[in-house]
Amino acid sequence: MNAVRARILQGVGDGDGEGAVELVSRARSTHLRDIMTDKPGRSFSSGATGRRSAIEMGSDPILRDMQDFASETAELLEKHRRAGDFARLALFAEPKMLGILRKEFPATLWATVFLDLPLNLIALSERDLRARVLEEIRNHK
Repeated sequence: MNAVRARILQGVGDGDGEGAVELVSRARSTHLRDIMTDKPGRSFSSGATGRRSAIEMGSDPILRDMQDFASETAELLEKHRRAGDFARLALFAEPKMLGILRKEFPATLWATVFLDLPLNLIALSERDLRARVLEEIRNHK
């Protein structure tokens, strides 16, 4: 998983991973230019000089997008966990997203995570992704 895309493989731990289903989810990406079109304005300093300075944005819109996407992904995974679709979960995400996921995952979902690594594997082909995931699982037993 990265900031805008998650690839979820099912059935990877069953044998050699053949027949695994890949689901691709994309975040509703907010373009920074759209958020910043309404500039927050300027303010006067409290000093005698009367200098004006720009007011900074109140929050990080890109981080907010990442948190929203992590939350949506966690909800999807939790729904499948409750349905009994999996009992164990290996998690691979870019480092910043992995930190966000750790905060967004409910305790019940986090209890299924047996491996979490700061790796961005999004660009791999389906075949290479499956092979790399299996390799990482075997190396961390």
